[in-house]
Amino acid sequence: MSSSTTSNNSKYNKDKDIFEIVQHIFGFYLIPIICLPGLIGNILCISVFLSNTMKRYSTTQFLLYLAISDTFKLSNDLLYSLVLIIQSIHTELGKELFHNLYRYCHYINQCATICTAWLTLTLAIERYILCSCQTRIGLDTCFKKNTKLICCTILLISLLIGLPVSGRYELVESELNNSTSKKILSIQLSTFGKSRAFRLYSMTVDIIRAIIPSLLLIYINSRIVYLLCRMKEGIFSKEQRHSQEVFYRLTISLIIIIFCFIISYFPDALLSLILNMGYIEEPYQKRTIREITDFFVTLNSATNFTIYFCISYTFRRSLARLIAPTKKYYTTTDPRNEQPLALLGRDENIIN
Repeated sequence: MSSSTTSNNSKYNKDKDIFEIVQHIFGFYLIPIICLPGLIGNILCISVFLSNTMKRYSTTQFLLYLAISDTFKLSNDLLYSLVLIIQSIHTELGKELFHNLYRYCHYINQCATICTAWLTLTLAIERYILCSCQTRIGLDTCFKKNTKLICCTILLISLLIGLPVSGRYELVESELNNSTSKKILSIQLSTFGKSRAFRLYSMTVDIIRAIIPSLLLIYINSRIVYLLCRMKEGIFSKEQRHSQEVFYRLTISLIIIIFCFIISYFPDALLSLILNMGYIEEPYQKRTIREITDFFVTLNSATNFTIYFCISYTFRRSLARLIAPTKKYYTTTDPRNEQPLALLGRDENIIN
């Protein structure tokens, strides 16, 4: 009996040490390194997608809401790292912040991941329909008219679906603090969090959040790749080739985004669904795995700017105009109405 207890304590301490090392590496270094550039990139994406050049595309409206969702996700994860850093400097203050913020951050994380998942799926469906049809102009106009409604609906449903998560944990008073003679607050599973109803809810959310979107995205992505291959084999005029090239590049960007989503979200949801891996209430071994899988979800939210910038010429051009706008001036005016004949950029020649 004594040897068994000693063995369990040894395993517990070993798992705890491994978890603390992993948490230190990810929380102190990797997450801030990923989140800070990712936040800047997503803010730039939002600014670019709101520009007049990009507003006319229906796809960029979906990408706009996706960037907003990713911004909330990265901000939430960066706050987690900040609390860990504070905890290493001032233990009591860090723990108090952690316990007070954990429930709210858990809810924000749940809503952001659901929203990102279904926005990505909506993007894939839109791109598949556009790839399948010959007349894209009418469809693009139809999508553009309903983009805000679709995105706002996804956002609202995500907020409602994630609402029960806010009741998963509760703050309880534990042992007295010897230095201040005050009771210490700790976070524990609530009665609802321990119930069978919450377990069924959690399984349902994992299926909605990643399993269904991932399976659908695998199929849709394969169909998009097939249609793109057929598109490249087609014979087009010079004007059509330019239009097809722009469409092709944007579609490639979306394919990469979808692929990144699948490899980031699917393992995390699968572990939650099959192994019933929770968060703070789980043993250290499971929490270690959770830290790693959560990091890949964070990484997915931080990579979209890089994908757009590397592949899309239109995005790079719009970003350049946003950062360094060209000076505009008018050419000679029309003597009949004193209106300018043309509006030229800084690098164009003036017509005398």
